Amino acid sequence: MIDLLMAKKAFKEYVSYYDIHIPSIRLKVIHTYEVMKVSDLLCEQMHLSKEDKALASLIALLHDIGRFEQWMKYQSFADYKTVDHALYSSQLLFEEGLIRKFIVDSKYDYLIKAAIEQHNKYKIEDGFDERTLLFIHLIRDADKLDNFRVKEEKKIENILYVSLEEVNQCHISQEVYQQMYHQELVYAPYRKTHLDMWLSYIAFIYDLHFDESIRYIRDNHWIDRSFDRLHPVHQETYEQYQKLKQKALEFIG
Repeated sequence: MIDLLMAKKAFKEYVSYYDIHIPSIRLKVIHTYEVMKVSDLLCEQMHLSKEDKALASLIALLHDIGRFEQWMKYQSFADYKTVDHALYSSQLLFEEGLIRKFIVDSKYDYLIKAAIEQHNKYKIEDGFDERTLLFIHLIRDADKLDNFRVKEEKKIENILYVSLEEVNQCHISQEVYQQMYHQELVYAPYRKTHLDMWLSYIAFIYDLHFDESIRYIRDNHWIDRSFDRLHPVHQETYEQYQKLKQKALEFIG
C-alpha cells in the first residue's frame, strides 16, 4: 500500500533540515511538488489505476531527493562536476535505507529504484520490462515538462550565468544545430555556447514519450514562450534559431 500522506510528511521532515531560504534548495522543493502535479495530470489523462498514479506520484516525490545534499556538499547541481544526482538519490534511498521513511512496503522498491536511476539518463538502459518502463517514462516526462516552468520563472542570468546580452551574442554550435534540426535530444557534451545550453533545454521535447506530454507542451505554448525569451543578434544565428523554432512547432503539431 502507498500512503502518500505519510510520504509527503516524511519529505517535509527531510527537507526541514535544509535552509529553505537558500534559493537552490527552495527551487528543488518547489520542483518536486510541481513534478508530482504534472505526473498526476499525465496519469489522469492516461486513465491509469489509482495504485499506478500513487506509485508515479511517490517516484516524483523522491526522484531528486539527493539534490539537497548535492547542493550542500558542492554548491552546484552540475552532475558532471559533482555526482550523478539520480544515482545519489538511489543510494540515499536504497543503500542508506531512507526509502522506508516514505513507504513501508518493499514490493515497489525495484520500480522506484529503476525509475529514479533512469530519470536523468540521455538514453534509457536496456533490459526493463514494460511495466517498469511505464514508470521510467512517466518520471522522465514529468521532470522534463516541469523544467519548462522552472526555466521561465528564473532569470536568464540565473540559468546560464551570463547576461541576456551575452547569450544573444552567442552562436549555435554545428552539432547542436544538427541534432535539433533533426528533432533529436541534444547530447550534453556537444554544448559549447550559452545559446547551445538554452536550446538543449527546449530540445527536451524530442525525448518526451507520451502523447499527453506533447499535448501539455502544445496547450501551454511552451515552444513559443521558450524560444521568444532570446533574440540572437547575429543574422545567421537568428535565422538558424527561427528554423529550430519552426522544427519544434512542427514536432508538437
